[in-house]
Amino acid sequence: MRADLAIAVFALAVACAACGRTELDPPAGCGNGVVDPGEPCDDGNLIDDDLCDNRCRLPVCGDGRRAGGEQCDLGADNGDRPAFVVSQPSGTRIATNPFVRAESAAMFYDYYSASSHTGLEKLGESRIYLYADSGTGRLSLIVTHGIDDDTGSLQPTSAVEMDITGLPPGFTIDLADDNNPNEFFASGPTSAAGRWAFGQNSDGGVLGGLPFPGVWTITVTARFITGITSWAWVRDDGARVPLSTTEPVTIQAFDQSSACRTTCVIPRCGDGILDGGEICDDGNATGGDACAADCRSRR
Repeated sequence: MRADLAIAVFALAVACAACGRTELDPPAGCGNGVVDPGEPCDDGNLIDDDLCDNRCRLPVCGDGRRAGGEQCDLGADNGDRPAFVVSQPSGTRIATNPFVRAESAAMFYDYYSASSHTGLEKLGESRIYLYADSGTGRLSLIVTHGIDDDTGSLQPTSAVEMDITGLPPGFTIDLADDNNPNEFFASGPTSAAGRWAFGQNSDGGVLGGLPFPGVWTITVTARFITGITSWAWVRDDGARVPLSTTEPVTIQAFDQSSACRTTCVIPRCGDGILDGGEICDDGNATGGDACAADCRSRR
């Protein structure tokens, strides 16, 4: 036999020693309980749904392959879809829940002395937030500007204009501050407008009847003409998230959760996180308390 042919036959024989093996197969020795060179882990088995996968690798959430203690892994499709997302073009993105209280939005607004008295008022600031009545589940959008002088702060002469578009048909203006229908009004079947001029007190209104859960996207375009120097989204915990006063705000609602969280956990009712499609989530799947067993209602 020629020397070059003999070398080729020998090489083929060596290669065949690993015939049938692929990079998806566990390495030799994987599953023997000993962390051999090249193995990040070895738990003594070739089971995939524990803390070391069947190729003796530690699970990596987001690689698109469910392994280890992961409940799911869809790779780039993993996501944390909340009930609502608030965003602005410059990159602001707020996953938010509605502000929840056991009273109507109009009662919470507490209109008297030509002002709102929610406790969230602030000098020179405009606020916007979603509000849910825990008794009825009715969802509202509240906008307020400035503060009343009965707090000891004097709101300067101010003017604010807002246009709200993309509203679901059937929305209503539940409260117009100053009882002035020319200040906050429906400007079309899917739009509303605010034209506020005020001083020494606050101004604003309540827009109600938003589907919850629901799928909709509304855009709020504001013009702060004078007297208002900052704009903020109010989260359900009362914390303010600054907004750009020169950009529109988009509020998007979802009625379905993501299939897999970014933590590789499957969203479920009772996990204490308000996902798309849930109206509440009190951390359990028991009905008869503050949230129904399916998280789709509060009763």
